[in-house]
Amino acid sequence: MQPRARRLRSALVLVTSLTVLLTACGGSDDSSGDAANSTPKKGGTLTLALQQSPQSANPRAFTDTGAVYVNRQLFDSLVSQDPETGKIVPWLAKSWDISEDATEFTFHLRDGVTFSDGTPLTAEVVKANFDDLVANKAKVNPSIAPVAGAVASAEVVDPASVKITFSKPNAPFLVAASQTGLSIVAPATLELPWDKRVDKVIGSGPFVLDTFASGKVTLSKRKGYDWSPGSIRHSGDAYLDKVVFTVVPEASVRTGSLQSGQIQAVSDVPPGDITSVRDSGLKLVTRPNPGLVWGLVPISARKPLDDVRVRQAIALSVDRTEVRDAVLSPEFKPATSVLASTTPGYTDLASVVKHDPAEAGALLDAAGWTRSGDGVRAKDGKELSLVVGWFPGYTASQKTLELIKAQLAKNGIELKLLQQTGLQILEGLKKEKYDFFWTNGTQADGDVLRTSFSGAPPNYYRINDTTLEPLLQEQVATGDPAARNKILAQAQRRIVEEVVYLPVFEQTTIVATGKEVHGLTLGAGAGLNPLTPVWLS
Repeated sequence: MQPRARRLRSALVLVTSLTVLLTACGGSDDSSGDAANSTPKKGGTLTLALQQSPQSANPRAFTDTGAVYVNRQLFDSLVSQDPETGKIVPWLAKSWDISEDATEFTFHLRDGVTFSDGTPLTAEVVKANFDDLVANKAKVNPSIAPVAGAVASAEVVDPASVKITFSKPNAPFLVAASQTGLSIVAPATLELPWDKRVDKVIGSGPFVLDTFASGKVTLSKRKGYDWSPGSIRHSGDAYLDKVVFTVVPEASVRTGSLQSGQIQAVSDVPPGDITSVRDSGLKLVTRPNPGLVWGLVPISARKPLDDVRVRQAIALSVDRTEVRDAVLSPEFKPATSVLASTTPGYTDLASVVKHDPAEAGALLDAAGWTRSGDGVRAKDGKELSLVVGWFPGYTASQKTLELIKAQLAKNGIELKLLQQTGLQILEGLKKEKYDFFWTNGTQADGDVLRTSFSGAPPNYYRINDTTLEPLLQEQVATGDPAARNKILAQAQRRIVEEVVYLPVFEQTTIVATGKEVHGLTLGAGAGLNPLTPVWLS
């Protein structure tokens, strides 16, 4: 069913413009032929190994890989984004209207949807979700904080229709609404204090949460589920009886367990294991991630990163091609902008995102950071020693950071790696404990720049760029795709030239499964799709 007629025409074009990019970069699933030619079987348990424990089953608290994989099975969103076409399609909302200025979005809910505790989905429930989002805007994950801060009101139009109003035009809101962070949770969960929602959550998704513990999360099929998004092309409840997410930190152990048949799937396949996995007859499901590339956020409120010359010198000292060749694999691309090349609105800035250690040294000399021999540079008796906060949410992070550390050392810059948990990272950013934060962000829309680098609260990165901020706000209010892409191009250039972000490489999601697993796919944002169509032979 198509959305109703009264909508912002340019926003329609904007969403449709995702089609070519997402289709061109589309992921591959080596299992597609098997699933298409066989009769799916019901029952069984899928065990999927993660590198790190999900931080929370509260979809608004964390958006790391583990949390997104788990929470997509528990919670549904108002809309979905088809990974092959980029089109926004119905899910909990059967249709929607958009005001001419893209400040009002009215969703008309489908009939018969219930949460796993039996509570029906109503406009009042959706309103309560957005009210809760606004009330907790200081606590939500940084990636969705800008949406929470921009919501002006949520209003019940009728029992099955709810209107979300923004303080300013918000052309890319439908893409954000399709993501796990803005999924709809049950009233019983909203009634809990924020810190009690870690493992006591109720959603309308195809699975229910049995246990949520460090190292293992177990889900059970919810009987009677029948509202998968059109992009999944599946009707009825899930084929699987159970899903187990188990944590196996060591990459080689994850791969070995898959090859031996102890588990059926692994996320985050190490680049060095791709060939052996493929050669052993196992299946690979891959998708290049749109959005913010992996990189370092400099906390420029901290000295000496308040000097743009120091930030530029560090960026020029990073050899991205060496990172790809030494740590990753040909499935990955060195960054050529702050956005991945598969993101709508991407602009190629390879001429700026480059490796030039000689220019880096000259910039540091000009900034007063000198060195004797091969030692660490110093200025006014203080060494150029910086701390990067990171947590092991991705297999290649540690090796990448160790290589970057070695690359910077060649130019007299000392980089100290401080591994943290997700909770420690948030607290450390609030207290300005780090000089850099290692991160990325998956989103099939250029608005990821605003959600990452806006100076609006909570502004974890302490960004105060009076040239960048108007660009970030202007693009979100621009419905015409061509005009919006020009603004996004300016924003990318500003971010790269001023090193508001130091891009390193584009992420590619790689999941491996056993031969017996069929129907597992990745979504538009390269996260795990709902597992309703997955079955075991």
